[in-house]
Order: sequence, then structure tokens, then C-alpha cells
Amino acid sequence: MAISIAQRASESLRLPLNVLRLLQYTANVAILIGAHLIAVQIRLRLPWGNTLGPEYEAQPPLFLLVIAGGQALAYLIASWTARTPLRRWLTPRSQFRLLILGIGLIVLGTLWLLPDLSQLQLVYFGVAAAAVGVCAIVYPSRINPQQDSGTLLTHLWRLWHNRALLGLWLRYNIQSRYSQTVVGIFWIILLPLAMSSVLALAFSQFLRINYDVPFIVFFLAGLVLWQLFSSGIFGGMSAILSRMGLINQVNFPREIVVLLVIGESLVDFCFTFLAFVIVNALNGIYPNVMWLYLPLLLFILVCFTLGVMFFLSCLSLMIRDIPQLVSVVMQLLFYLTPILYPVQNVPEQFRFIFLISPLGLIVQAFRDVTVYGRAPDPLSLYYPLVVALTLLYMGYAYFKANESRLADFA
Repeated sequence: MAISIAQRASESLRLPLNVLRLLQYTANVAILIGAHLIAVQIRLRLPWGNTLGPEYEAQPPLFLLVIAGGQALAYLIASWTARTPLRRWLTPRSQFRLLILGIGLIVLGTLWLLPDLSQLQLVYFGVAAAAVGVCAIVYPSRINPQQDSGTLLTHLWRLWHNRALLGLWLRYNIQSRYSQTVVGIFWIILLPLAMSSVLALAFSQFLRINYDVPFIVFFLAGLVLWQLFSSGIFGGMSAILSRMGLINQVNFPREIVVLLVIGESLVDFCFTFLAFVIVNALNGIYPNVMWLYLPLLLFILVCFTLGVMFFLSCLSLMIRDIPQLVSVVMQLLFYLTPILYPVQNVPEQFRFIFLISPLGLIVQAFRDVTVYGRAPDPLSLYYPLVVALTLLYMGYAYFKANESRLADFA
């Protein structure tokens, strides 16, 4: 993920200027490649602009070279203008401005070298690159221009050294949660199975809606991911508030309490996924080689969920109406995500809603892999991957910028 850590890292790690420039260049190229993947997804999936023929090549390899060359030329221009009046505006440290300059050079180079590439796709590319740049470069520097506790690398290094605390805390929470129940940890499996059975009866017998696979299989493929996402979101809102007494007394990385929630959700996911595999087997659907995509899909979903959790864990303290608002949004999102129905049943004019929803694309890809045994469309994974990584970085930066003020809102 392209992140704006280069100049902060140089201050704490004392990197040479050339290394700083290389880090910034690499980050900007990563942003531009991510924007390119988003532009391809939008151009090929949304019915806007001229119809593209079957011979249209949306991802010419030469375009990647244009990206690398255009951004390199932007840094060369910055070096050449070091002794001109432009030096204050365009310096090797002005990462976002160099990104914008690179976008302009890339567009010009593409119009010259790749005239057959859709100009609408180029517009999407420029807008997406600028948007991701604002999120990954401008936004973190605005919310926390000088972070006394250290850089992002320092925070991650400290978090890594406290991984044993996270593991012990997670193990304790899992054991204590079901220690006083009769069925124990099997409640994790029984609850989604019971919900799926009731809905299967309603949709297949009462409503007479036909699916190309058993409804319980179709529904569980979406429910297991939805439960991971929703449990993380709702748990993240109370993660800080429910442990404020401990936070005020013990010094440890505060993000551990948020990671603890997603860790518990992942443990629950493992059990519900096991139940899903068993239900699939009972219906004649078995694991196949396409399941190798599952770690990637799970990684995207966890990054996306964590990004939202970092925001909500702070905002729910500052604005006490946030939990009620999130509950309404989550109910709406549940029905806007293809969990109960296939995307093919949605009218064509409304399908763009699912194309702009990272969660919907992840659920659809997960169902393709686990139920239908087919590889997910790579184009459908580009957009959620870029959004998830960008959101994770923004959320973590926001959390670290506000963690020192959390006790003031408790």
C-alpha cells in the first residue's frame, strides 16, 4: 500500500535524501498503479461512455511503464527546478504535488504512446489517483503533522513487540466468553445455522424463490463474511469505551484493543466457516483448487473492516450517536449486499450499487470460489483491495492521531 511515511521515517530513522526520494517515488507509483486498477474496473463494469469492442485492451503493459516513467520525470523536473522560483512549490519533499505532476505527465504520455486507450478511462485514472493521493498523503499529514510518539513505523514496531499481549488477551477472551454456557463455543456454529435454516424454509418453501444451488449454501456463503464484518464493526465501536479503566492505568499500544476485537471475530469466522464447509459437503459441494483465493479475499475483508473499526472506535467516544447511526447503516448495507439474492436478479440500472460496494464484490467473489468452484474476476478484486488498504491506513493514522485524547471523551 502506498503510504506517506517517507519524510516522517527519514526524521526518525535519519534516511539519506536519496533514500527518501526513492521511498516517495515507490509510494507514488503504487498509488498510481492502484488508481489504474480502479479505473479499469469502473470503465469495464459501468455502462458509461462509448461501447468497447472485444478487442479493447484495458491494461496494456506499456501503460505501467508510462506510469513509472511519468512519475520519474516528475521527480527529475523537481530536481531541475531546485534553483528556480518554483522550488518552494515543487521540491522532492512535496510528495502530493509531485504525484499530481506525475498524473499530468502520464496522461500526456498515454495520449501520445497509447492513443487507443479509452480517454474516459484516463479520466477515471486521474480522478482515482488524486483521490487516493489525498487519502494516503494529504489526509494523514493534516490530522497529525507532528506526531510526538513517533512515526508509523515506530508504532508498528511497538505493536509487533506487544504481540504476545494480544495473543494472551485473545485466548483469555475466547475461553471466558463461553466458559459458563452449556453448549460452549458451539454457539458460534449453531446461531448462523439456525438463522440459515429458518431463511431457507422461508425462501424455498413459502416464497418459492428458486436458486441454482440450495439456499442454505447460497446464504451461508454470504453470511459467514457478513458476520465477520458486522461483529468487527459493532465490537470496534465499544472496544475503547469498554476498556477505558484499563487504558487509563496501563501503558500499552491502544490499537491492541481494536485488534483484539477483529481477532475474536476471526476466531468466530473459523468456526462458522467450518460449519459452512460441512453444509457444502452435505449438498455435494467440496473444496477445490479455487479455494486458494480465500486467503486473499479474507485479507481484503479484514483490512477493510479494520479501517472502519479504527475510525469508529474513536468517533463513537466523541459522538455518542454514532452507534445508533451505524446500526441503521448496517441494516441497510445488509440488504444492499448480495447475501440473500444473486446479483444477476438485480435490475441492470441498479447494479452499479454493487460495483461501488467493496463488501458486495468480496461476497460475490467468495461465493464464486466456495459455491460455484470458479475463479473470481480479477477486475472485481482490484477496487476493493485498493479501497481496503487505503481505508486501513487512513483509519490507523486517525486512531494514532487521537489516541491521546480518548480519555477526555470517556
